[in-house]
Amino acid sequence: MFTLPHHIEFLSDRWVEEGRKFLVGEAPKIRERPAPAERLRGRPLSVSGRFTQAPPHMNLPRDVGCFSVHFDGEAFAVTTSFDPAADLVIEGDYQAALTGAQMVGIAAPGAFRTLRREIDHLYGPEALKVRGAIADPMALEVLSGLFDHLGRKTVENPDLAHRAARQGLSGKIREMEAQGYTIVENAITPEFADEARETILRTLSMHGHQTMNWMLYHGRALERLALNPSLMTLIDASLGRGAVIASLSCIRRGAGPGFIPIHTDYSHVPEPYPAFAMTGVGVWAFEDWTEASGPTVLVPGSHRARRHPRSSDDPGAGVPIVMPKGSVVFFTEGVWHWQGDRTEAGERVTLHSHFNRGILRSLEARRIDEQMIYRNPPRLGEMLGEDDWFEKTTAAGRDYMRFNYMRQLLAFNEAGKQAILAEPQAAAPTKSARRAVPA
Repeated sequence: MFTLPHHIEFLSDRWVEEGRKFLVGEAPKIRERPAPAERLRGRPLSVSGRFTQAPPHMNLPRDVGCFSVHFDGEAFAVTTSFDPAADLVIEGDYQAALTGAQMVGIAAPGAFRTLRREIDHLYGPEALKVRGAIADPMALEVLSGLFDHLGRKTVENPDLAHRAARQGLSGKIREMEAQGYTIVENAITPEFADEARETILRTLSMHGHQTMNWMLYHGRALERLALNPSLMTLIDASLGRGAVIASLSCIRRGAGPGFIPIHTDYSHVPEPYPAFAMTGVGVWAFEDWTEASGPTVLVPGSHRARRHPRSSDDPGAGVPIVMPKGSVVFFTEGVWHWQGDRTEAGERVTLHSHFNRGILRSLEARRIDEQMIYRNPPRLGEMLGEDDWFEKTTAAGRDYMRFNYMRQLLAFNEAGKQAILAEPQAAAPTKSARRAVPA
């Protein structure tokens, strides 16, 4: 119900079957070389996983998903059972494991270490536990190929309410609905923030600019950042599934007055604005944001005005967004905002992940880079418009398969959002939320 034919849900029967097809050599990707069993002949191995708190719509026994891969030296067996005695055993939370299962390029230098670091950071060091190991280099090559093959097809958990709860974001979604924005503190590690910052500065220097668009195409770190699970959940709660990149832009600025005045991000949208979000922006902090660093300033609740700010409006209600390095502020529904003045030395470097509801056009011209699609999970294709039916009409007619898929996905996503909004509010915001989002 919630996948296109070439996509699969983590630990579903189709996911397990796709793994079996790869290992017996039926996947098109490996037809031009010996099948895995031929490459591993005489080298037995076993890998197994067990993951709890799976989304209810998958109808897994006790909401627990399992898999096992056994190779006896001659043939593979792939099942939905769990083998605690396997050579390599992985156990933990379904949503954390799904984030890992969407990684492509696991065999690249440092990739597994980086993946494990970010998952531990997002979900906690106890979310995934690994014991045992596979030491055989040829076996690791085969398993890496399997991991990548499945990662290219594995979709995000479509149950928004379940996913947000496992990520600790339900309260952030309610806050976003009330204030028009929310902050996810420490959404990435400081190491990842440094990597993204360095990539942006290198790109700006190479092209001789202080600001640039089309940043998705300038480095693997920026592809990974665009797919950040926390930001994707906020985008789904605001814009629905199928939201597309409007622009992925960066700004490098030094000390001095802000050069972006008060505005909304609703270009040519007639007033009054619609009573649902048309666009949303996540701004990433690659240094600590303080009031002196020239942060983005937002007016809480201004989205309810449903219009552009006027010269007569009092901007004194603006709140400077204060957050630590590696955090992201997401604002939506035409919230009024501007760039604050920077009084401290040094530079502020930001990436602006601007998304539009899937029925709208993008600000940037979309480019479909086949290699980039191949090295990422399906969510990247979704944000580039690959999964909806727009711009896919041919002489033979419209793409009703994608139409029906997205119709079902949007409805399921909206039901999840309404379930989140119906939950009781938390008793009190955190210390950091009180500082950034006044009552």
